Amino acid sequence: MFLQGQKVGKYEIIRSLGSGGFGSVYLARDTWLDIKVAIKVPHKQSAELYKLLKEPRLQAALNHPNIVRMIAAEKENRTFFMVMEYVKGKTLEKVLEKEKVLAYERAVDYIKQIAQGVDHAHKNKIIHRDLRPSNILISEDGTAKITDFGTSAWLNNVPYASTRIGSPPYMAPEQFLGKASFQSDIYSLGCIFYEMIIGRPPIFDPDPFKILEKAQQGRITPPRIRDSRIPREIDEIIMKCLASKVEDRYQKTGEIIRALSALKGKQEHKSEIEDILNRIRAR
Repeated sequence: MFLQGQKVGKYEIIRSLGSGGFGSVYLARDTWLDIKVAIKVPHKQSAELYKLLKEPRLQAALNHPNIVRMIAAEKENRTFFMVMEYVKGKTLEKVLEKEKVLAYERAVDYIKQIAQGVDHAHKNKIIHRDLRPSNILISEDGTAKITDFGTSAWLNNVPYASTRIGSPPYMAPEQFLGKASFQSDIYSLGCIFYEMIIGRPPIFDPDPFKILEKAQQGRITPPRIRDSRIPREIDEIIMKCLASKVEDRYQKTGEIIRALSALKGKQEHKSEIEDILNRIRAR
């Protein structure tokens, strides 16, 4: 929709960053502030401004280091676009395409950061509904940031969002049925964690109905069955996130963060013991 070198208001388009189902994203320069920004142009340009403002208003309500910051929403020559923080790095999807599987410590670090961003959104009554590797940006310094709130919703005084929406390999069973809750995002976190250490989502099938059937029946192979080197504690955290019944999952993302923090503490203690034993053996 925009071309390299094109001026859009005070923004100069540098290049395209990619295009998805809901919009195209460009790297641009704010010529007033002389900073790089990311500009997202929705494919669907509604005449009703309130519909276009839903996503930027949701994202602008959030202020967290693990969520891409919304800077502005603007309209130029009848084209509506959003201006966001530019994150220099890659999507987690691109990282996994290249590396296939991540070391446990790195996977734990990323999922903890993502969970912290999700926890902030949930505390503000916002459910993401489309958490997946392509919607997670990893900056050059290793910071994970959640982006793309185009399918998100406010859960104000209601138990779930009734629209059936999301990406099938990362959707909880109830989300397929149009009953996405905060715990549905937790299921998606489990899917991402699983993929980072195994190399594929827990249930992968071109037929979304088969994914739903397997998810409802809890037909997920635990990570330790696929790779016995995976620590039992990591396996337990992932499988609790992926419980088919909402009530059997973690109920709040803060619980996942605490479990991951405890895991890190155990790993550090184990490393200290191993160091002591190695020193004793060297004598």
